[in-house]
Amino acid sequence: MELPGTKIRSVLPSTPQQGYAPSIVYAWSGGTVDTARNRLLVWGGGHNDYWGNEMYALDLGTLTVQRIVEPSTQTNSSNCSSALPDGSPTSRHTYDGLAYISHADRMFSVGGSKAPCGYGETASWTYDFTARKWQMVVANSAPTTQYGTMAEYDPATKQVFVKDNYSFYSYSLETNKYTQLNTADQSVDYHLSATIDTKRRKFVMIGNGVQIIDLSTYKMTTIPTINAPGFVTSKASPGIGYDSVADRIVAWSGGSNVYALDMDSGVWTQVATNGGPSAGPQGNGTFGRWGYVPQYRVFALINDIDQNAWVFRLSK
Repeated sequence: MELPGTKIRSVLPSTPQQGYAPSIVYAWSGGTVDTARNRLLVWGGGHNDYWGNEMYALDLGTLTVQRIVEPSTQTNSSNCSSALPDGSPTSRHTYDGLAYISHADRMFSVGGSKAPCGYGETASWTYDFTARKWQMVVANSAPTTQYGTMAEYDPATKQVFVKDNYSFYSYSLETNKYTQLNTADQSVDYHLSATIDTKRRKFVMIGNGVQIIDLSTYKMTTIPTINAPGFVTSKASPGIGYDSVADRIVAWSGGSNVYALDMDSGVWTQVATNGGPSAGPQGNGTFGRWGYVPQYRVFALINDIDQNAWVFRLSK
């Protein structure tokens, strides 16, 4: 279902930020779901595409799109450092590196490609929604690659699991430390998106087939599936999420291309019964801008600042 009046374009800052505003979404930008307020968060830009570091949210309680964090007044001072002079983060491509730490009410960000040079971000950041404040929590993060990093919060352990191109980590806000979890190389392509299957305790990645990391053993395997749509192997960072009620991995890649994966049988099924957005997915990836909102049991999607947001629900 399309949500009228939810174009990010309508809530851009009154003071234009340097760069091309559609790159807030287009430029390898991700999202995550604020489960406390039932909203899909979008934060992105970076490189020489867009210098603004403001944050947006699709609020499903009010069916509105909002600018919830104002851009720094010093974004034009970016010199490719991690932080601007006022201590807020430089704009960056965020890929799939955003996660909402629900027990602390913070958004977490790892990796990315910074404005304006495009160099990789080595720091990790959080935004505290209660204090309304950015904080660089780790200046030199453990992940060794900064492009295409995936981050997923696990409420069972209250940690963020982070996968870079080679290794697998957990991050604890309480200790403010990363822990490397695998003991061998786990190389993956950097055009993937991830979610956590909370029932089977698997970190699930798609984009180069279906690759999983067992959260008990931290071993990575590629699992065979049946009837997989083309985007599962397209290396284009499709949208992915886990519906815990239906017990399905649900993925989107344009229009009515919504598929659900039964993790027990390995079978993909096309589950959309009507048309979706007329536009295709962003060529650089959807990442976490397709996010599951458990309160309403819907997947929310932001695909472009000049398109309305959409929601999708699996039939019961």
